[in-house]
Amino acid sequence: MYTFAHISDCHLGFQKQEKLQKIEQDIFENALDLCLKKKVNFILISGDLFHNSLPDMRVTRYAFRKFKELYEQNIPIYVVYGSHDYSPVSNSVIDLLTDVGYLKKATIVKDSENKICLDFLEDSATGAKIVGLPGRTVGLEKKYYEILDRESLEAEDGFKIFLFHGGIDELKSKATPEMDSMPLSLLPRSFDYYAGGHVHAKSIENGYDGYGTIAYPGTLFIGHHSDWEISTKRTQRGFFIVSFDKKIENIEFVSLQKAEFEFIDFNADGMSASKARSELEKQVENIDPKEKIVFIKIRGELSSGKTSEIDLGKIGEHLRNQGAIDVKINQRQFSSKEYSITPARGSDRDETIKNIFSENIGQVKIKQPELVGQEGVALAQKLLHKLKQPKSLDEKISDYQKRIEDDVNQLLELDEK
Repeated sequence: MYTFAHISDCHLGFQKQEKLQKIEQDIFENALDLCLKKKVNFILISGDLFHNSLPDMRVTRYAFRKFKELYEQNIPIYVVYGSHDYSPVSNSVIDLLTDVGYLKKATIVKDSENKICLDFLEDSATGAKIVGLPGRTVGLEKKYYEILDRESLEAEDGFKIFLFHGGIDELKSKATPEMDSMPLSLLPRSFDYYAGGHVHAKSIENGYDGYGTIAYPGTLFIGHHSDWEISTKRTQRGFFIVSFDKKIENIEFVSLQKAEFEFIDFNADGMSASKARSELEKQVENIDPKEKIVFIKIRGELSSGKTSEIDLGKIGEHLRNQGAIDVKINQRQFSSKEYSITPARGSDRDETIKNIFSENIGQVKIKQPELVGQEGVALAQKLLHKLKQPKSLDEKISDYQKRIEDDVNQLLELDEK
């Protein structure tokens, strides 16, 4: 009997707060330590190992150190790129890890003019045959699957594993209705195990004609802002250990819970701003935030007053002073009758943004004529464009922030203090 571990969506480098960075690192290292302890024959990583293609040196250093341990114990690690750790314009840290032999890319493309033809990697210890396709940005991976030479992959005999990074139409749940996905039929048939990534929730599916087990272990910790709320609801985070010989014998989920959460779901609908502030503060006082991650979801429409009258920043600071590891606040569904965004549409994204500004700028009570009407709309569009400028790869965060501030000050004709 052989075993392999299936890990996905580590998103190393996603966390920016120091205590959360420590949890992110601990969970990742613990996962690989368990792989060593359980003496798995090999490890699969189905994309988004890193949150971006060139993470900072702190992340790169501990990842290299841990992968070196597995390399020295002769435990191979087979990977495909996810949409986050792939870069079309530069080398990725995945490439560096591959060059030194710590990782093995499961995508080996043979020469072909009209189709993507892949070669299998055969694991030397188990004889398992491994192949896969990387994830890409929106929709691009679907094009690759449409020209994939599935026939040759399906004709291969032996125990076969297919790594992929993307959602499947037939497997989409209520929790992931907006996730990009593709039809199951684009995956090659006759594989024993389909090692999925990109979906941040654990799932195992069987029973699809011609397909073996389709599995998503989900993210190890937090890889997207939407994961915070899901994690507060006691969603299990971890990875799979799969036992097999000529077929799948058992799949064990290994839970990696390294953080405690507190969840406040506050409905302010119909309340005045002062009433909502008072009620929310009562709920905050009723929890023990010490050494926990606190997630506050505030929703509903205030009957009077402004949303800004509920000082969520002050509430977050209070919880941190009480010992919270960090505080995350979701107020996307929170509004006030005194000011609410009127929806608008357009033929494209730029036109939609312009229409939203045009529909709503009249609600803002400002005396300066250059900030209202069509002149204000044009200025708002320019300001949004300035704020969206990306950071270059070799630019320090402090330099990037200074550049954006300078651009905005120049646009608004503000004197620097």
